[in-house]
Formats: sequence, C-alpha cells, structure tokens
Amino acid sequence: MSTCSGISCGLDLVVVLNLLLIFSSSAYGFTLFALSRVEPRRGRRHDGIHAPTSQRRRGEPMPAVIFVLPCLNEEKVIRASLERLSAMRYPSMSVLVIDDGSDDGTAHAAAAVPDPRVTVLRRSLPHARRGKGEALNAAVQYIRSTGMYADRDRSDVIVCVLDADGRLDPYVMDDVRHGLSDPEVGAVQIGVRIGNRAKSMLARMQDIEFVLQTEVYQRGRRHLGSVGLGGNGQFVRLAALDSLGETPWSTSLTEDLDIGVRLLQHGWRIEFCAASAVHQQGIEALRPWLRQRTRWFQGHLQSWSLVPGVLTRTLGRQRLDLLYLLTSPFLLLVSSLLSLGFWVSLLGAMLSAASVGQTVSPWWGTAYLMTFAPMFVYGILYWRIERGNGLSLVRTLLLMHLFPLYSSLWYLAGWRAAARILTRRSGWAKTDRVDEETAPAPAPQPRTPLVGRRAAVEL
Repeated sequence: MSTCSGISCGLDLVVVLNLLLIFSSSAYGFTLFALSRVEPRRGRRHDGIHAPTSQRRRGEPMPAVIFVLPCLNEEKVIRASLERLSAMRYPSMSVLVIDDGSDDGTAHAAAAVPDPRVTVLRRSLPHARRGKGEALNAAVQYIRSTGMYADRDRSDVIVCVLDADGRLDPYVMDDVRHGLSDPEVGAVQIGVRIGNRAKSMLARMQDIEFVLQTEVYQRGRRHLGSVGLGGNGQFVRLAALDSLGETPWSTSLTEDLDIGVRLLQHGWRIEFCAASAVHQQGIEALRPWLRQRTRWFQGHLQSWSLVPGVLTRTLGRQRLDLLYLLTSPFLLLVSSLLSLGFWVSLLGAMLSAASVGQTVSPWWGTAYLMTFAPMFVYGILYWRIERGNGLSLVRTLLLMHLFPLYSSLWYLAGWRAAARILTRRSGWAKTDRVDEETAPAPAPQPRTPLVGRRAAVEL
C-alpha cells in the first residue's frame, strides 16, 4: 500500500481544514440567514423571560432626540448633512456638532446653518483628536452639564450618533420609536447603505457588505440577543449611557463595537431596525479602504478585553455568539493561512490534471460550490433590495462572484492590524470625504423651543 509524501499529506490536511472552516462559517451564516427571515416573538427576551412592553399613550410626548455628529475636518459634507437634519419634522430634537480640533472650515460651515437647534461644540488641542470615543464622551458631558431636556426622564432622551456624511431615511424616527417601545431596549441600530454604490465597483462591494451585515447578521442576532451597534446610525437612551459611567465610550478604535457589548453586559437589549437606514459615502480607492479596514480590525482585536465580561455577565446563546464575534479576528487570520494553502493545493491539482490530460476534477466543483453557493443565496437577497434601483438579477449574481475576492482583502487588513499591534502603533489617518452638493434650504416650519442657546462652545 502506497503512502502519500509529507508535502502531499500536508496539503491534503490544509484542504480538509479549509473546507471545514468554510463549511462551519457557511453553516453559521445560513443559520443567521434563516433566523433573519423570521420576526422574533414580540414581548419576549432572547432567554424566554417575558419582558414588559410599554405603549405610548395619546398625548404623551415623543422621545427627545439629540443628533451628535463628531467631526474632524468635515468641511466638505457637514453643511449638507445639517441642512438635511434641519428639514426633519420631528418636534423634540437638537443637533450637537463636535468639532474635534478641525483645521479646516468645519466649525464655520456648521455655524452657518440657520437653525437654532444646532449647537457647535469646539474642542481644541491637546484635548481634541483623541479618537471618536473621546469626542462622543465630550458630547455626553456637555448634554449632562447643560441640562438639555432636563425636564424629561433620561430614558426618554435618545442620543443618535451620526457620521458627518450621514443621510437618514425620512421616517427613521417613527421606526426608532417603535424599536424603543420596550423599556428594556437601551439602543436601536438602523441599517447602513453606501450612497455612491453605483459609482464604483469598490463602493458596490461595500454596499453588499453592509447589506449582508445588517439584513442577515444583525437581523439574525435579534433572536440571539447579540445585536451590535455601528458607528453610524446608532440611537441610545441617555439612561443607558448613564449606566456605563461618566465616559460611556472607550478609546478603542472600534468604540461602536465596544459600547454595544458593554450595554449588553449591563442588561440592556439592543434592537435592530431594518426598515430605515443611514446612507454614507463609500470609499472608491483601494488604499484608503485598506487603511480604514486595518483600523477597524485593530479595534476589533482590542475588544478581546471584553471577553471576561461576556463570560461572567451573559448567558446562553447570547454569550456564545458574542464570544464568536469577539474572537472572529483570530479566526480570520487563521483562515487566511488555510485559504492560501487551499488555493495553492487547488492550483497544483489543476496543473497536475492538465499535465496528464485530465480536464475535470471533483475538487474543482467542490471548491466552486463551497465558495459561491452562499453567494447565490445572498445575491438574491441583495437583488430584491436593489432591483428598484435598476439592478438586474443576472448582474447581481455576477457581482456576487467578485464578493469573495473583495472579502479576501480583509486578510491583508487583518495582518496589517496585527503588525500595528505588535509594533504598538494605534494612531490612524482619517478617511477623506468627497465634496457634496449643498442641499436646498428647507422651507420655513414651526420650530420647537430652543434648549440652551446656539453657540460655538469652547471645551
């Protein structure tokens, strides 16, 4: 009986391990996909314990919302974003712009918007430019110290974190209010879409990425009690922020992931609202995309410090899914090595088959099905969302064949992030925006009484 060589056996083992990893990740994805197609039972928590549901009585005031926009050199987009917010017809809202030490015209552009509900909070060096989390903490400290909506219960005041280029769907507050109808819900995350998805292939891939993340993973995690928060379009009760202490946000490069996990550890539930979305600019060049994703990956690696709290303060399916979420960067780095070995093995098999005149190998079909079968399912989901914008099913399925290649770019970002951690580098370069056309001035409408006064406040 012949035995395989060490190299051949090693390659076979790599192929088997890679197929197992692909199979397990596909099984996890399909499980969440199946869960995402079903609405969770209303009025019940993820652990089966009945949770009270509050109904807003007629005449009772709607929640107050404070839109917080942390800005660092956002002159190109901030005015258009503020004018869109000014056009919203919500009775109890304020807008707080955090100018985090910008050296362009961000503060001037924000102050030029003629809406008394807009306040510009200016931070100066050396306190400024310490990360998005610190800018958001400064915003919450300002809200607390100035007594914004002090006449309201703190559970009835909502802080919305919005990127400077964010475009909210018109009826977002109706959907968010519905998500917050349960008093145990501490935060609601809405969907994220890429506004310039039709302008470049890279932007389109990012849009597919966000749609799958929100429509499959976030909706599926509603059943597991492990919905996360994103850096754009998160709505958090002020009472929930208070439960995290004086500085709710951390200095992590992924402060959104961090605060979402800690809210869950403190007993709050997080809901995901798929009916509304925030639209943001996608990156259209590979180098800035790689810088951004390296920063995200590095922040995800920093979040491993949350694992002890997950082990001691969560239970059941929620604990298991959060552990998977927090350890997924390590799994991705391992899978990158296995994937490299897999494709080397596949290429070797193809060359060997060609040398002996073999035209078909069962490995080829297996590799294709394992790689692209999930893409057909996800492609149909994406097409159903985008067909109203003229995207055909055939083109969608062709795009989904490129998505695994796009996803593999995360391997490069992951190893760059690991190298940055090993060399103790934590700074990052901000992604540049693209100029936006200034939105038309909104028609005059009744304003709610100003809370505080509109000013440029130095901190």
